[in-house]
Amino acid sequence: MTEGTRVVVAVLVLLASAAVAVPQAVRAQEPVDSARAVSPREIRVGLTLSGGGAKGLAHIGVLETLEAAGVHVDIVTGTSMGAIIGGLYSVGLSPDSIRSIMAGVDWPVVLGDRVERRRRFLHQRRLDGRTVLTLPVEGGSIGLPAGATVGSNLIRLAEVTTWPAAFVRSFDELPRSFAAVATDIETGEAVTMTGGVLSEVMRASVGIPGAVEPMDLDGRLLVDGAVVRNLPASDAVELGSDIVICSDVSDELSTREDLGSLVDVLDQVLTLGMRPSMVFQRELCDVLIRPPVEGISGFAYDRYADWIERGRAAASDHALQLEEIARRRGPVTLPLSEGFLGDSVLVESVIIEGTSRPQTERLVREELGILPGNWVTPGILAYRLGDLDATGLFGLVRYRLDPSGEAASLVVRVEERAQDRFGVGLRYDDERRAALLFTMTLHNLVRYGSVTRFDLRVGEETRAAISYLRRRGVTGRLEAGSTLAWSQGNLMLPGPSRSSSGIEITSLATSLGLVAARNTFIGVEVLGEFAVMDVAGAPDVLLLSGSALLDHESLDRTDFPRGGADFHARWEWGGTDLAPDEGFSLFTARGRLYVPLRLRMTLDLGGFVGVARGLDLPSHRFLYVGGAHSSAVFPRVQPTFNGLGPEALVGTVAQVGRVGVRWGARPNLYVRVGMDVGGVADVWRLPVPDRVWGWNVSVGASTIVGPVLVEWSKASTRSGGRFSVSVGRSL
Repeated sequence: MTEGTRVVVAVLVLLASAAVAVPQAVRAQEPVDSARAVSPREIRVGLTLSGGGAKGLAHIGVLETLEAAGVHVDIVTGTSMGAIIGGLYSVGLSPDSIRSIMAGVDWPVVLGDRVERRRRFLHQRRLDGRTVLTLPVEGGSIGLPAGATVGSNLIRLAEVTTWPAAFVRSFDELPRSFAAVATDIETGEAVTMTGGVLSEVMRASVGIPGAVEPMDLDGRLLVDGAVVRNLPASDAVELGSDIVICSDVSDELSTREDLGSLVDVLDQVLTLGMRPSMVFQRELCDVLIRPPVEGISGFAYDRYADWIERGRAAASDHALQLEEIARRRGPVTLPLSEGFLGDSVLVESVIIEGTSRPQTERLVREELGILPGNWVTPGILAYRLGDLDATGLFGLVRYRLDPSGEAASLVVRVEERAQDRFGVGLRYDDERRAALLFTMTLHNLVRYGSVTRFDLRVGEETRAAISYLRRRGVTGRLEAGSTLAWSQGNLMLPGPSRSSSGIEITSLATSLGLVAARNTFIGVEVLGEFAVMDVAGAPDVLLLSGSALLDHESLDRTDFPRGGADFHARWEWGGTDLAPDEGFSLFTARGRLYVPLRLRMTLDLGGFVGVARGLDLPSHRFLYVGGAHSSAVFPRVQPTFNGLGPEALVGTVAQVGRVGVRWGARPNLYVRVGMDVGGVADVWRLPVPDRVWGWNVSVGASTIVGPVLVEWSKASTRSGGRFSVSVGRSL
């Protein structure tokens, strides 16, 4: 998470906690007397785990030390990340198993609610990451979100990892009694959850205000429990703990020397707000373990091994106390809860909650693909619900399993809330200068399942467009769409003089085709177009054409992909009013293949092929080769080429081959060396006549505004090299 995001989240947490900073009254604990006449079997040991983001991973090291010391834990209470770790420990998972789970979590994906690209539809992939600011649209108005994410991937993680306890509704039936703490954002009260669906309870406890949307659970709107009780020791006492062991990764107050930035100051204010509650809760701890939290960011989930080691070392400092507790508690075999699930469960019925719309229920059932009599696993359910998330038609989607004899009723609850969005994007490159994008995506505007998008790109190349897309059955294979657009740009016209001309194009396109595997479209398109040139004497052009299309994109990520392919081909036949008795054809194909190598290296292979024919060929259907950056108006007929200026070569046949190797020097920083070879001609020939060679070296970085690239390139036909800079994704 970036510093800017940390500031936003911290401010929102501060605002949310301002009204609930006064700690809630709790029952005072009776002092634990080590000489108390209690038999070892009657002593109940409680473990309290605080919230703290990535710092909470230190709790795993504490668990490892407790088990090594022979301490049997009867009761677990947790807040936020403490509720995640504590919930997993309560269902009977060992510290080693929890460590393995946490090590395998892709935290940027989980916390960012990203839908895997392989589940996203092709039109979504083509638009990924164009905006740097996105706001929700509700009721036709643009507003602020209740949270940066819905928390879908958080609840998927909890559902999968707590699967064995899916039938449990009272947490004292778990191998270790459990309670998680959340905050009622309406009343400011701490909510201690000792029953319900375990995955939902864990998700509710980690609802960081501003970062994750509040969760509606049992009629209460819940956010992160850290707002009012980050260390729920009193809850362990309430559940009957005779001895309370606390693992606390809360921040301490900073000195003035450490308050050098806005983030530091906001963190200090938040700590001050939670301090009265924290002081009270710590007094209830018989053993207070404080893993050090300095020197590593609270968002550094990739440093899990370091956090776990800090927890283990901090707990080891209390070895004598832990050994005494183990002696008093005595050896105990962890009980196995009756009704725990195996790897799969038989579904007796499927129930959809949260909607009264027949189309929605039909969609949910189709995407689930689960019928009575089917066996399901947690992995199958997570995958199918992920497909629902990818439609953009829902808020939080969750499920529960209600026992029914030897089988289960699968109850899926949806929040029917389309992810309508307004976004702003930015782009700068040294060839076409700065550009701004304003875009709005609306679902169900025309028909259920349809997607309507409004785009306005403002810059040296300007484009305004309205597009409509619909699939049969929302996620079916048959897809139809239309786009009405107006574009303005510049062309270096073909001919001896190569004069520059502005051009305005108004177009209407309608397409129909089949979608395969969500990443490939095969279809046809009918296009009507009217072009106006601003060169004196140049005629306006009315164009009608039909095209066959093939579009495929399977990249693993938008920026600096490590694997996958990107390919687009179009064969167009048409005519204009320039020569009514003639016609033209244009075939273009461009592609890129990325192959991961060892040592953080990636091989990329690509190329472009274009062939134009006909006496009726308009000037904006010629092929223009050159430049470091793609045109937003003419991407189809203007392939880039190392070392050449924009539109340096023009012809009716173009061939370009590319190869490069990229090295990940460090996270989000890349170095690439590449070569292009190709040229233009008036007829197709192999090998390419008058070949041009181009080389480039570039340094790129992934940033909050998109990729930043600095490139030096050299072409064999030019005496000097070219420097080029770009910021942001192509709009």
